[in-house]
Amino acid sequence: MKINKIIMMAGAMLLYCNVQAQSVDDVGKIALSIVMPENVDGLNVSQLSKLESKITQITTKAGLAASGYNQTFVIYPKFAVYETNVVEGGMQNITVVTAELSLFIKQVSNNMLFSSVAKSLKGSGKTKEIAITNAISQIPVADKAFAEFVAEGKQKIIAYYEANCDDIVKKTDTYIKMQQYEQALGVLMSIPEEISACHDKILNKSVETFKAYQNQCCAELLQQAKAKSAAQDYDSALEILADIDPSANCFNEQQTLIKSIENKVSAEVKKQWDFRMKQYYNTVSLEKQRINAIKEIAVSYYKSQPKSVTYNYIVR
Repeated sequence: MKINKIIMMAGAMLLYCNVQAQSVDDVGKIALSIVMPENVDGLNVSQLSKLESKITQITTKAGLAASGYNQTFVIYPKFAVYETNVVEGGMQNITVVTAELSLFIKQVSNNMLFSSVAKSLKGSGKTKEIAITNAISQIPVADKAFAEFVAEGKQKIIAYYEANCDDIVKKTDTYIKMQQYEQALGVLMSIPEEISACHDKILNKSVETFKAYQNQCCAELLQQAKAKSAAQDYDSALEILADIDPSANCFNEQQTLIKSIENKVSAEVKKQWDFRMKQYYNTVSLEKQRINAIKEIAVSYYKSQPKSVTYNYIVR
């Protein structure tokens, strides 16, 4: 095991099996997934990309994440060019377009509209294509109307979770009974931390689910560690054993295996491991690390799912 890997794990235990670590920045925040059309009459790929960038800026300036990982709530645009005029000039003619950008926030499962806004735009250039690009570049991302649009959507999202928190938490019981722990944690972690009335329920249920998941992973991790130890790859064995939570039903076996190999690793690795072990017996630290691991599982679960939200479905 590389020393820097042990140090990293000491700061953030990744107590789950066969899941790659990913960003958890969006977990616990109200976030919107941007859903873009594959094509719009009159807009090319570059212009669609610029439009998406503008929507991202509008969302983040208003204080929401623009990369919701579970696609519960989405923001999507409609862009229409209503008028095109050619103005005769001295050296060359100038094309002027009048367009309108509309933005919508929806809850995906029931297709309910939470907020909308429309903004008129003008752009000019030597060609219609350049004029449209100019119009998109002039979208005022800090405009008050856009800020109010996102704020309205946010308040309705909060109201949605406050009204449905108990049902969402209860829904995870079905997944847990089916041992679909990653999906259960994904659903639980989709509830924003701002829903304070539901926060304790979420945490308690998440930790309970995580411990059950650890028991499911435990035998697999222990077998992998034993195989590494038998091959005299003690550093890797220690790394695998570090992923077993103290609540797991094979924790005693983990401790026995650790004792059999801890004197076979380098002094520096042993030092880092001892530091790592202290985290097991610090209740506050252990709970924080469990929550971090739970968030990693939730993000990895949703990222492993096929994209299920399409533009045409949303605007139906």
